[in-house]
Amino acid sequence: MIEIQWQMRRMLRRLGVVGLSGLALLLLALAIFLAGVAPMQGRVDALRKQLAARPIQQLTTPPALSPEQSLAGDLDMFQQRFPTVEKLSDQLDTLFQLADQYELTIDKGEYALNERQGGALRRFEVTLPVSGTYPHIRGFVLHVLDKLPATALADVVLEREKIAEGRAKATLRFVMFVRKHA
Repeated sequence: MIEIQWQMRRMLRRLGVVGLSGLALLLLALAIFLAGVAPMQGRVDALRKQLAARPIQQLTTPPALSPEQSLAGDLDMFQQRFPTVEKLSDQLDTLFQLADQYELTIDKGEYALNERQGGALRRFEVTLPVSGTYPHIRGFVLHVLDKLPATALADVVLEREKIAEGRAKATLRFVMFVRKHA
């Protein structure tokens, strides 16, 4: 018994810290293998047998579309993202509500519905002369573009009587794109 203890101490001194660390890692890897990997090997083998017993099924692929058909589908999906002409009143309501929210004064606006030959979209141009503080005007424009994604800002004219004056006048021209047909 004493000789075994002496042999163990001698071996531990010869191994040193690095050797003991390696031995501990080896024992840890063995424990992980026995506790985790070995039990799963039986499950993997059972699943392989199950898969081999299944009959082979042919995969069915949908028929390929021609480039013209694919492009037409993509174009139709793109156009469906735009509101219809019937929704213009709702969009204008949103525009005016946002102007009220930003405490802007709207003078007399101008509206025009333009249609190009052969296109699926119409352009509804709204020219709004507004007055308010510069941060309110800027916030209004950004909020309109965020809230009405089918709207673009076409033109901005900003005027200020005096540099020190807090209020500014702006003429904003928005273009709302709408579909011709529902």
